Amino acid sequence: MEAIILCGVQGSGKTTLYRDRFIGTHVHVSLDVLRTRAREAALIDECLEEGRAFVVDNTNPTAADRRRYVETARAAGFKVIGYVVEGGGRSEHVGPGTTAATARRFVRPAPEEGFDELWHAAPIPGCMSPRDIRPTPSPSGRWRIEPLLTTPPLF
Repeated sequence: MEAIILCGVQGSGKTTLYRDRFIGTHVHVSLDVLRTRAREAALIDECLEEGRAFVVDNTNPTAADRRRYVETARAAGFKVIGYVVEGGGRSEHVGPGTTAATARRFVRPAPEEGFDELWHAAPIPGCMSPRDIRPTPSPSGRWRIEPLLTTPPLF
């Protein structure tokens, strides 16, 4: 049982990553689709109760934003995996002010938040265009997935 939490600015490629790697195995939880926190919470509760893997596809820029998903999933015995997604989306459809505001608030996820694993996902240059959002449920070579480097504070 996995709960995957995607993090990244608007248009960074979070939904494309979901479609490329998780569409066949994980329920898609997205405020863009569900429209309200109540619907989002109901879908997550359903996944937790039924033991179904899910992906939270929201910007999740701060630890406080991620906490609602991490704590609930861990309490239900799910493995919690975070992905920071950069650079594979449709940024031409997102206002630059909106993206900049999210980027200013963005705090890189850390293991101390309760993640079992943290990954960095970026598209491989030349493997996808910003308009390439077709569902391809395959972990093909379109993404470079590497462990997210976390370093302890110096002081």
